Amino acid sequence: MYAPLAVLIAQSFNTSKYIGVWKGFTLEWYFRLTGDYEVLEATFNGLAVATLSALISTLLGGIAGYYFSRYSRSGVADSLLYVPIVIPEIVEAVSLLMLYVALNVELGFWTVLIGHIAYNISYSYLAIKPQFEMTPHSLEEAAINLGATPIEAFLKVLLPLATPGIISSVLITFSMSFDDFVKTLFTTGPGFKTLPLVIWIRAARARATPELNALASIMVAISLLSSYIYTRYLLEAKKEK
Repeated sequence: MYAPLAVLIAQSFNTSKYIGVWKGFTLEWYFRLTGDYEVLEATFNGLAVATLSALISTLLGGIAGYYFSRYSRSGVADSLLYVPIVIPEIVEAVSLLMLYVALNVELGFWTVLIGHIAYNISYSYLAIKPQFEMTPHSLEEAAINLGATPIEAFLKVLLPLATPGIISSVLITFSMSFDDFVKTLFTTGPGFKTLPLVIWIRAARARATPELNALASIMVAISLLSSYIYTRYLLEAKKEK
């Protein structure tokens, strides 16, 4: 599974343009990317969409998680939040595109962002809701009995205890949004590209090139960094307990 990734990363540092022919170590292909306007713009676009999607999804998913863990036991309403996870992504992408076309919405940054949020809320919900469910109601009630308002009880008692789920939500949704291809392809318009789209377009035109290997390696590195931060956080949280 990981052998092709290892070859891709190794090739991004290879002086030779041909796979399997090692001629020496180089950073030339990475330096070329720094002067590539299309790549820089796509990187900024991807980071902007992923950051906003992660934050907004976590906020909305957190609100839904808190509500359903405290005030609602409706299995039907609760299960609706799982739908984006179980249906094929391409079906959701096509349905979003049909909605945008029906509303005559101009495709671009905002349509991509809405599509990512609609998909990521479910993952945020799954990450945060269990944190609220594990927190006894008695803690919230005790804070209110001691003089705290419901909002203060939420902010000072429930929210800190839900921090592991919130951090998990942000990291997971950021990584999924930054790497997303299918939904982005169907909901974007002319002039707005993210890194997955740039990689796909260039691979379709010129097959694998050294610059493309370097670009794909950067995306792998960003995903691995998010995973490493999440893992380290979990380990530190376990040590504190």
